[in-house]
Amino acid sequence: MQAQSLFRSVGRLVAALAVSGSALAQASPFRLVLATEEYPPYNMSGPNGTVTGISTDIVRALLDTAGYEYEITVYPWARAIALARTQVNTCVYSMSRTPEREALYKWVGPLVSNDWALFARSGASRPQTLDEAMMMRIGSYQGDAIVAFLQTRGHLVDVAPSDDVNPRKLLAGRIDFWATGRLIGQYRLKQQGIEGVEPVLNFNHTEMYLACQIQLPDAQVLKLNQTLHGLEKSGAIKRIYAGYGYTP
Repeated sequence: MQAQSLFRSVGRLVAALAVSGSALAQASPFRLVLATEEYPPYNMSGPNGTVTGISTDIVRALLDTAGYEYEITVYPWARAIALARTQVNTCVYSMSRTPEREALYKWVGPLVSNDWALFARSGASRPQTLDEAMMMRIGSYQGDAIVAFLQTRGHLVDVAPSDDVNPRKLLAGRIDFWATGRLIGQYRLKQQGIEGVEPVLNFNHTEMYLACQIQLPDAQVLKLNQTLHGLEKSGAIKRIYAGYGYTP
């Protein structure tokens, strides 16, 4: 009898611990690891090791409102997108949603829009269409969606490891045009104190997303998209843009 009583007591204890553990697991917030790049004014390193920018502030508001835990780290773009391809519960932003990438990630957004532009030296020829820049050397950088966009259309793309170097490559005549986002191009020129370079042609309009590793549960993707829609309706996204001197 004592043995049976002991077994029943142990059984109740195990059951209680299992229920307690299950309750704790349910109470723990969902956690995401976020990778991004230096792509101002959308995402960029701020003071004291923080990450800031329009997209970053939108992502923070999104995850805070959804009640998620998260960490954000800045990487070279090629590494950032590789992490989001291979690491569970990892997402990358700000990612242009292209046909080539569609099936590789689960998508939350759009976060922001982005016009792609050709920049040229002041006084240089101003193409009216992208086809008029055929056979000219166009600078971009590794991992950027602009590279594939141009190469599939037969353009000569000079691919740098980082977009930071392209304004000075353009000034030095090593490339004929620099292809980048219009806002980021203007931001980099101002940041580097470069004059004599200007946008000459907008050639594509894209929207940028939070792109998550393909195994992220659909329920989490739905929750994030619904939360983002709520932020848009509340005017929170417009207020974030305004804080950087822009409008969505």
